[in-house]
Amino acid sequence: MTTSEEQARLRDRDAALASDPKVRAALALRHRARKANHGLVGLMVGLWALTTAVILWIPDTTAFIVHGQKPLAVATGLVVAVMVVLWMLSIGATHGFRLRVSRWLGVWTWWWVALSVVTLLLDVLTAKTAVLRPPYVPPPGQLLTEAWNDRTLLGQSIAHSAILLIVGLLIGGIVGLLTGLWMGWSRRAGYWFNPIVKYIGPVPTLAWIPIVFLAFPNTFWAAVFLVSLTVWFPMTVLTNAGIRSVPKSYFDVCQTLGASTRFLVLKVSLPAALPNIFTGIFMALPTAFVTLTIAETLGVNSGLGWYINWKKGWSSYPAMYAAIGIMVILCGSLLSLELAIRNRVLAWQKDLTRW
Repeated sequence: MTTSEEQARLRDRDAALASDPKVRAALALRHRARKANHGLVGLMVGLWALTTAVILWIPDTTAFIVHGQKPLAVATGLVVAVMVVLWMLSIGATHGFRLRVSRWLGVWTWWWVALSVVTLLLDVLTAKTAVLRPPYVPPPGQLLTEAWNDRTLLGQSIAHSAILLIVGLLIGGIVGLLTGLWMGWSRRAGYWFNPIVKYIGPVPTLAWIPIVFLAFPNTFWAAVFLVSLTVWFPMTVLTNAGIRSVPKSYFDVCQTLGASTRFLVLKVSLPAALPNIFTGIFMALPTAFVTLTIAETLGVNSGLGWYINWKKGWSSYPAMYAAIGIMVILCGSLLSLELAIRNRVLAWQKDLTRW
């Protein structure tokens, strides 16, 4: 078939579809949804532009000294520029990267609208009118300034917390995976490990601190042990549950075909238990952050938890809030990354489980 014939066939198909009332109604609905989405994006851009204008052009109150408004204005102006570019890319998008941008804007625009409203209200109530006063409620721009001025120490604290968290997650995740796999596969291992998991796993982290910091040679490895123990418990329980939930018929079929024990473990049990394993990781990440913060607050002399506690002791609330914000971003980013990996690995389960 030639190119002209192919184009004629496609035009005939489009004409036939357009004549269908249901198709016309669906197209009209999609068109209205796109117009509404573009209007919402315009509202978002306008609100961020208004926030930038208020920060720059309305003078700050003289009730107290306000620091750091220019970095906030730069940040909000950058948001406006990025959103305008994304908005232009999304207009008329039908496929590829531009369509993904349009969908992203459709999902997250309301969140950006809410964030702009919160930023604007906080700036007006603090820096502009002094309705809310420092030190407990500092202007939002001051958070950025404090974080930038203390960037060296803050960067070192982030790096230390990241190393501690990664080491603890790896050790606790691997040990929990192996323990749960052993318990699910071996009745004898289940007999010995079940009481340990049931009675030791749920013990709060604070209860272990007096023992752990005496038993380990330094505070770093004591904190690593606490994080690992926190991760080990959900990983063990859910891996064990996933292995035990594999239908017996899977093993019967594989054994009939001559499969070895190694094949049954690596190619049957583990893949079938992957949904439970990813759920264990999802549950372990927030508790690992909690344990990390507690360990750094009580014994470790560096890290985000230590930094937050130290700044609180000096009543440096803007720096403390900035560190808390960084911790929120890190925790949310790790959870989002885990969910993205899970969705990619378990693409075959997309219509079976919703997160």
